Order: sequence, then structure tokens, then C-alpha cells
Amino acid sequence: MKKVLSFVLTSFIIGNVVAWFTGAAPIEFPKQAYNKDAQMNMAALKQSLKTEPEDLDLLIEIGSQYTLHNDIELAADYLGQAVEIAPNDPLAKAWYNANRAKESGAMLDLSMGLYKLYKLNDSLKNISQAVIAAPNDLSVRLIRMATFANIGDINPLFDQVFEDEKWFASLLDKQGQYIPDEVKSQFYLSMAQAYLFKDDAVEANKIQTYLELYKAIPEKKASDLEHFSKMEADFISIHDGERGAA
Repeated sequence: MKKVLSFVLTSFIIGNVVAWFTGAAPIEFPKQAYNKDAQMNMAALKQSLKTEPEDLDLLIEIGSQYTLHNDIELAADYLGQAVEIAPNDPLAKAWYNANRAKESGAMLDLSMGLYKLYKLNDSLKNISQAVIAAPNDLSVRLIRMATFANIGDINPLFDQVFEDEKWFASLLDKQGQYIPDEVKSQFYLSMAQAYLFKDDAVEANKIQTYLELYKAIPEKKASDLEHFSKMEADFISIHDGERGAA
């Protein structure tokens, strides 16, 4: 089996609803359970890798599955092999650095968070370089958008998520009927989260619009629903606070 699943990214949320913050303390990334299909797929991929140990697609696929489930160390092994084989491959670079961003959050930093923040920013810079190398690659764009949106404005490149918003909006306008609902869900959730981070009352309509668009998606994954519920509660809390202040 030599195949990269077309939309393995579609539940990619960098922190799996774990808030990012600066500081030395490790951030916990809870392990996500593998359902039966995921277990069978992983077994098939690893079997294929035995006969093709340097197959780039297989290494990326296995590594991305691990990072999606927050098996960060295992992901680092496979994605590290991928970037050694093809250091300039945009997809390998994007996935490797998205997982590296998680590594930075999970580490205990005895330099009061300075090294953690350096490693995070370096990872985010490399993800953006992958987008520059492949600006029309849906997967690479989705990795940056989901990663940046869920880390927030501690990222000096945070505003690039709004460049991705324009790119995705244009794609949906031109080819929306061909885009799977899973990808649309990730777009809506990521942008709602990004605007929540902006914490700007002017953007409240955009948050609500993206949350409503997500609610209209017929089938939703449990992890996405959890993220949506948290964002909706945060949004309501912000509005209640604004009404109280008025």
C-alpha cells in the first residue's frame, strides 16, 4: 500500500483544544484514541514501509497520523526521517515543523520559557517557508492555517493566518462543491479560533459567521465538536462580558 490519504489533515488542530501560553511549564497534549480504521491503516502503512523504508509519502503519512493523535515523539521520528530524505519537500517540512511546535509546547524549559518560545517561533517560520514554496498546496496551507489559528498571537507571524483565510475563501468560491466537508469544517473552526484570539469586538460577526457555517456541516467529528463547543462558550462569555460592561 503506497498511498497518502487525500485529507489526513482534516482534523488537524495543533493543540487539540489545548490553549497555548508562554512560560517554562510543559503543555499537556492528551493522547487521542485510534479507532479501528486508524489502527488498520497504520498497520498497513508500516507493513509497506518495511519494503520501502525510504518512501517519503509513507513516512509523512505515518508521522502525520502520529502527530494528529498527539504521539509527538513517534511523529518526530518518522517526520524527522522524511525531512532528512527530502529537506525541501513542502509537505514534509510543514508536518515536521507542526509537530515540532507541539514538542516546544510539551517541553520543560529551564530558561523560563525563552528556549521554548524560540523553538516554537522557528517551527512556525519553517511552516511559512513551506507555504512560500508551495502556495497552492491545499495540505500545506491547511497545516499553516490550523497551526497558526490555534496558537494565536504569541506567534509573530499570526497575521499570516488571514492570508490563508483569503486563499481558502477563494478556493471555496471557485471549487466549493469539490471540497470535502471535513476540510470546510477545519477552515471554519480555524478561522473562528483565529478571530477569537484577536479579541476584537469589531470581528464578532466573523466569529459568529464561521461558527454558524460549521454548525451547518452535516457530519462532524467528535474532536471538532469539542473544539466548537469550547469556542462557542468562549464567544458567549465574551459577549456576556461586553453586555455587562455596557
